[in-house]
Amino acid sequence: MLTLIQFRAKTFQPEMAEARLESLSQEQLQSLIDDYVREEALYREAIALGLDANDYIIKRRMIQKIDFITQGFADVTVQISDDDLNTYYDTNRDRYREQAFITFTHVFFSTERRTAAEAKALAEEKLAMLQSDAAPFSDAPKHGERFPYGVNYVERTRDHVKSHFGGDMASALFSLDPADGVWRGPFLSSYGTHLVMVINRKDARYPPLDEVRDRVEADLNSERKKAQSEKVIKAIVDTYKIEVDLRDGDGKDVAGLGQSN
Repeated sequence: MLTLIQFRAKTFQPEMAEARLESLSQEQLQSLIDDYVREEALYREAIALGLDANDYIIKRRMIQKIDFITQGFADVTVQISDDDLNTYYDTNRDRYREQAFITFTHVFFSTERRTAAEAKALAEEKLAMLQSDAAPFSDAPKHGERFPYGVNYVERTRDHVKSHFGGDMASALFSLDPADGVWRGPFLSSYGTHLVMVINRKDARYPPLDEVRDRVEADLNSERKKAQSEKVIKAIVDTYKIEVDLRDGDGKDVAGLGQSN
């Protein structure tokens, strides 16, 4: 029954299973016994009927059980120190790099039915009005023309902005210092001209380990468990003599790879 408890808990830790068994009430214990008896009876009946022979599904299930056991072993044996975390973080810093982002709104004038010069003139005229009226961020949708994408861009990355406005305009926007209430432009995209108000911008950064410690520890723990599990499986595989037989029904080696290791 300890095995049953461990599989239900999805961890191969006998001590934990024993503690769990001892903590069960009489009703819970009887329920566990009934489940165990049912599973064992059905299992033995299936074996008696030869249902396990040449059945790939059962074969895969048995392999999964071994995988489960090796993972449980890894859960117990993997230990991570602060030095381990520091080394892992230093080696994989790019994985935790926070991208630069920007928050802005814009007023748009299309060049689809007018020249770039005409669109720029309209934008400059609108810029003077927006500045004179001290138009806030929230007023942007009331001005200009409909842009193919959005009006307000909140904490968007450079790649996202670039995909909507083009590389030149994205670079120009990310070079601006935030200034709530200040309209700037015109800026040129492949769609037309834009007036923008940038209210927030953060440069790309590598957060200190303390800020991402849980993520780093989880990633390192996962990698080490996988490596430990693969090590155990390799040790199991190495105990067997491997013979590769790729002969067809006439005994001909169809791939030329038949060999023994």
